[in-house]
Formats: sequence, structure tokens, C-alpha cells
Amino acid sequence: MQSQKNSGYPSIEKPWLKFYSDQAINTPLPECTTYQYLYQNNIAYCDDIAIIFYNRQISFLELFLNIDTVASAFCSIGVKSGDIVTVALPSIPEAIYVFCALNKLGAVANMIHPLAGEQEICQYLNEVNSDVFVMFTGTYDIIRNSISKTKVKKAIVISPAASLTTAAKLLYRLKAKESKIDKHSVFISYDDFIKQGKNIQCKEAERSCHDVCLISHTGGTTGEPKGVVLTDYSINALMYQIVCNFKHGRQGCALAVLPPFINYSLVESMLAMLAIGYKVALIPDYKPEKFGSYIHQYKPNIILSIPPYWKALLSDKNISKVDMSCFEQIYYGGEGMSEETEIAINELIRKCGSKTDLYKGLGETEMVAGATQTYQDCNDIGCVGIPLVKTDFKIVEPETTDELSYNCKGELCFAGPTLMNEYYNNREATDEIIKVHADGKRWLHTGDIGYITKDGIIYITGRIKRILVTKGSDGIATKMFPDRIEKVLSRHPAVNLCCVIGVKDEIRVHYPKAYVVLDKSYAESNDLTSEIQKFCMKELPGYMVPDEIEYLPELPRTPRGKIDYRALEQLNNK
Repeated sequence: MQSQKNSGYPSIEKPWLKFYSDQAINTPLPECTTYQYLYQNNIAYCDDIAIIFYNRQISFLELFLNIDTVASAFCSIGVKSGDIVTVALPSIPEAIYVFCALNKLGAVANMIHPLAGEQEICQYLNEVNSDVFVMFTGTYDIIRNSISKTKVKKAIVISPAASLTTAAKLLYRLKAKESKIDKHSVFISYDDFIKQGKNIQCKEAERSCHDVCLISHTGGTTGEPKGVVLTDYSINALMYQIVCNFKHGRQGCALAVLPPFINYSLVESMLAMLAIGYKVALIPDYKPEKFGSYIHQYKPNIILSIPPYWKALLSDKNISKVDMSCFEQIYYGGEGMSEETEIAINELIRKCGSKTDLYKGLGETEMVAGATQTYQDCNDIGCVGIPLVKTDFKIVEPETTDELSYNCKGELCFAGPTLMNEYYNNREATDEIIKVHADGKRWLHTGDIGYITKDGIIYITGRIKRILVTKGSDGIATKMFPDRIEKVLSRHPAVNLCCVIGVKDEIRVHYPKAYVVLDKSYAESNDLTSEIQKFCMKELPGYMVPDEIEYLPELPRTPRGKIDYRALEQLNNK
């Protein structure tokens, strides 16, 4: 019988474990709630700084007191264990207070994009039957006239200025034009919400760490929003894994540049950093051109960001003046980066004093966020690193569960403690992406094509699915799904056939462009283009509405007869 060591199968041999310490491999995962994990790790260090928000520093004692205050306010309006509360907030301290307060009460946080479209927000709320909705003032402006289309009974509206110093708050309110909250409806201001819970005592819920605590949203393989159902155990498992192989003390600083509806930010940039006693500097409206000022002000040791934000440094004329000697672990994720760009960024940051090159990883919301990670000795240019220490990995022949050996290209699959329970109320979509293999484990089929070397290092070579990164009017990077846009376009009577691609853009990263073959009863015109765009606006968030529509007599096809979107990408780039 062939030994496991010489089986030829990466999932059995796990060659990547040689990069991990024995302690990282053998330490059990925490079995508690996410709130308890943060509390237990920090209650002995109450004077340490937990959150930095502009010029305001919030200690761990203040953090826990604010969590208790918000939990009492939730109790005052009847939120209890198992309830699903929808949250639409930017990177402000209240986002952390709200999530942790709900977690303490045993409620489920349904995290959504705070600037999603009106129809999409209603869909998110109705899908989970939320009675309570926590939002910021920007979301209020979107949903205020449609809240009656949902089952929401209480909607809390939070100003982004809520945690600013008094002087900064006054300055913000002079500049910002926040709408006055209609207090005769379901809406209530954050201040009034907090007052309601002033004399309420609430107890921490007694529950299992395997209970559901978070619903995050992803388009998966189709771009249709789906709720990813996650537990405390899965969240804590990721928080443990991303730091277990690094030496770290307390009170380092992490810069959170992405919004909390993205798990890459909420779990990795915020909660995981708080769990090890780091200061988390929240940037609610990140601007790449201000990178130097962020570094000067916060001196971050850790940054989790995306390729467009890092790439922007290469065109910053003043970047050479920035002292990056504080950098210890800086990452990119969310999409790929060319080898040339990665090399150029590494050269740049090293010249500016960085102690490290860029690290990177591959992640899926279905695995909470990250599934792989790089370290100094497994950070080859172009790779996405090695599987996290408690995470299982294999390459399979596409459309099968048959495992391939080293250096063979196939579909990447992951299993382990961070794997989601399911898509919320969507068994069909769950079964499409999670398969039970011969080993009896549930495996996530990612749609990514790549291979693994004999050292356990993973490379991505292509995708089964099409996903693009774009920016909306709020400047927040988010995912754009051509398949979803095409489905909406196809429902317009003038559209006989269509294909959507992403056009590269310096400001938006990509913007959507549609190629359309018209129905014979319609003729090309500017009025028709406007009509089709307005049609899309009814069903899609603004960043997915095609900026351009080009009409063709026919669309190019692959040898197998499928629409050749790559040919259209090349056509557009000529």
C-alpha cells in the first residue's frame, strides 16, 4: 500500500505544512463566540487603543462599553438571539459596535453594501425578513421612500460623524448635507436609539459557536446576490489562521481601507486585528492619492488592500517621499495582479523603506474570506501562496471530483473550518458550488483554474467564472458580474443577444460596456441606448449599468459555439 507521504495527491500529503510552525499546526481553534474571542483576548488590556478614527482614539475599555451600550439598545427594541438584523454601514466605529453587540446577543448580522441600489436593498431586507435595519445616512437617502415595501419595523440611522471629536463633528455637519430623519416613521436616529437602551440590562446569549452569526453577500459564479451563511466558529477559525504563523505583540497598527460588508475587511482587517490587540485605523472613504498622509498619520504595520489601490502608488509623483519603514505585513487580494506590476510595487516600497514585499492570498466569501496566504519563504511572484494551516486543498479535473497531482492544471477546491454552511435559502446554488467528495468532506469548487507545486505553492492561471472589480460613485471598490448584467439586458425587448465586458479605467478600475445584437424590429439610436440604460437602472446597482452600448450585427463565437467575450475585450482594446 502506498504511503500517504508518497501518494502523489496534495490533499493527502499537505506539503504546505512545512511552512508552518508546530504551534500553528497543533493549536486547537477557538470554540467561543466572536465577541467572546475579542473580549477574552483584550479584557486584561483595557487601556490599550482598539480603534483610531481620524483624530479620535478609542480604548478597548471604551470599545467594550460601547458594545454593551448598543446591545442594551437592541434589547430595548426586542432584538433577541436568532434574529437577523441587516446592517449597512461604512468603516466607522459603530459598524464594529453593532456587529459585536448583535454577536453578544446571539443575533445574526446581515451585512450589505451601504450604497446598494434601492431595489437591491429591499431585496436584501425581504430575503431574511429583517425587522431591524441599521444604516448610515447615505443608505437612508436611498431607502427612505421604499422602506414600506419591506417588513422593517425599526430602522436606525447613524451619521458617519457619530464618533468624531466634538470639533470634527461640527466641521463635518457644516460641510455635509445630511437629510433630516423622518421620526414619524420606522426611522430613528442613533442618538435616540441609544437613549432607549439607557436603563436596560441585557445578558450575553448562551449559544454554541457553531450557530449562525453572520450573513455576507456574494455573487458567486453568476453575480446574483446570495447570502453566505457563516458561524462564529468559521469566523474565529479564519482570525486564528491568518495570524498564527506570524510573530506579533500588542498595539501594532492595521489600516482598514475597505468597507465592512466585505469579509476581507470586517473579519481580517478589523476583527482579527482587534483579537490580537492591534489598533485598527478606520478609513471610511479611502482615497489612493492620500496614501502618503495615511501612512504618515497612522504608521500602519499591516494593510490588507486590493490591486488597484496598490497600483495607484506607481503613478503617485510624491510617493518616494513616504516613509514605509513601518510596513511588516502588507497584502493584496480580491483579484489578480500582473507579475510586472507586483515587481514594480515591490521595488517601489522597498526603496521607501518597507521591511517586506507585498504578500497576497486567494479568498472566497464562501470561505469567510481568505483561503491561502503567503509568507516570506513562499511568496514567489505570481503565486497566491499556500493554504491556510487548518484549510484543506486539492486540484480537481473541472466538472468532476477527481483529484489531480502536482503541477496539473485544474479547478481549485477548498474544505475546512471556514467553509460556509450554505447560501441562505438557496439549496440549488449551494449544491452547485459545494460537493461532497469520496473522502466524505464538503468541498468548495471555486471556479478558479490553476495548479499546485510540490512545495505546496498555488498559482492561478484562469477562471471558469467572470468577475471584475469596479468602483461606484462612492469610490468603494466592489465586484461586478457581467453575467448578471447580461441577464437584465436580455429582458429588454430590443436586445436579441448581448455580451458585457469590463473596460479598464484609471478612476473606476473597470466600467461595464455592452455589445448588443438588436432584434430586427429595432434600429440603433441614441434614444434606444438611453432607454436600455434606464431599463437596467431599475434592476441593477448604478455601478453595473453599462456606461457604453455598442451595436453589432453578430457576436464573435468560440470554436464550441459560445459567445467569445475575450474577442470582444481584444476588439475594445485595439
